[in-house]
Amino acid sequence: MWLARYWPQIAIGFALVGVAIGNGAMFGVGFAIAAAGLGATYWKRHVLDNVRYERFIPENRAFAGEDLSLTLRLRNDKWLPVPWIEVRDAIPENAIVDELHLAPSSSPNYVNIVRSTHLSWFERTSWPLTFHTAARGYYRLGPSRLISGDPFGFFREERDDEHLDSVLIYPKLYSLPELGLPPERPFGELKGRERIFEDPSRIAGLRDYRPGDPMRRIDWKATARSGELRSRVYEPSSTQHLYIAMNVHTLRGSWEGYVPELLESLLSVTGSIARHGFDTGYAVGLLANGSYPESDRPMRIPPGRHSDQLSRILEALAGIGPLTLTGLENVIEKEAQRFPFGATMVCVTARMDEPLAASLRRVSRAGHTVVVVSLADHEFEEDLDKIRVENVSEALLALGGKDGLAPA
Repeated sequence: MWLARYWPQIAIGFALVGVAIGNGAMFGVGFAIAAAGLGATYWKRHVLDNVRYERFIPENRAFAGEDLSLTLRLRNDKWLPVPWIEVRDAIPENAIVDELHLAPSSSPNYVNIVRSTHLSWFERTSWPLTFHTAARGYYRLGPSRLISGDPFGFFREERDDEHLDSVLIYPKLYSLPELGLPPERPFGELKGRERIFEDPSRIAGLRDYRPGDPMRRIDWKATARSGELRSRVYEPSSTQHLYIAMNVHTLRGSWEGYVPELLESLLSVTGSIARHGFDTGYAVGLLANGSYPESDRPMRIPPGRHSDQLSRILEALAGIGPLTLTGLENVIEKEAQRFPFGATMVCVTARMDEPLAASLRRVSRAGHTVVVVSLADHEFEEDLDKIRVENVSEALLALGGKDGLAPA
């Protein structure tokens, strides 16, 4: 607006002309413009001071198809009123239902929720919304922008708020009978269920080296100090360990892209097995050749029995994307060195190649129980030795949970 840019010159001009011709009214107009301009400038500089905007999400985790409550809150924590203010907040497209106040966003697959109001001193206002969780995933909320100005409309003041919130939508879960898996001993006989195992994650002390001790048991620092080979002694544990290894690959090569429906089914089956394992007393862990959002490392959650372990696994599955960083066999080989004796590993995959098959065979021959849960529409041709394979593709088709099968 030209008046906002040239108000000092206009005010001075009216005042000088009024003095020159002896017209008090014109001088008064110049004085009024000057006063309004100074007041508007001050208001513009301070109108967004102590104006707080936040998103209130009582629960930011849910399963696909559930609705979450979301409240946008705005408050003015100062004596200076805010004559008008507009809030623009980036929200995932189609996440807010029955919403009319939307505007395009510069971020792909996002829209801006637009709200306008005014705030007197120390006033608060809020707008309740419903966040519809249509699909599994990690949803970012934000950033936001506040736009305001002076009461006369001379100036605008904007402020970007980079604070982000997130919503995690878990994959759909099934019971093992729904997947066609036996609820009793779905992973085979439990080796040594009544026995006491050593837990490599808890070191109880050291002892002299004994012939036959594996190299990973040797404590090289203690050996260097004493000049004699020393082996670690681990604390006993009766907990059975279950490692779930999920293969994110849905096509032969990651450069070919991925099959979205098949990836969602892999995540659902993995989450379902994790829930069953946790409920039946396993210490459950997760391995995957995918990664967390904005991470460059394969996913690894060590086995655990603490109360939030299942939530950690479901949160990881909610956020995992289609990008694979390496073959699943590399993730398994690295982690297998930490497997306690008698651990069970379930590999959930829609594809099988020789490197992965070879890795599974090595884990099995090391004394661990290995089961493959297949989502392929065909039998694997690779040699899996005596490893049991359970195919759940037909059960998923009957559940409507898998629209696409793994290409042969």
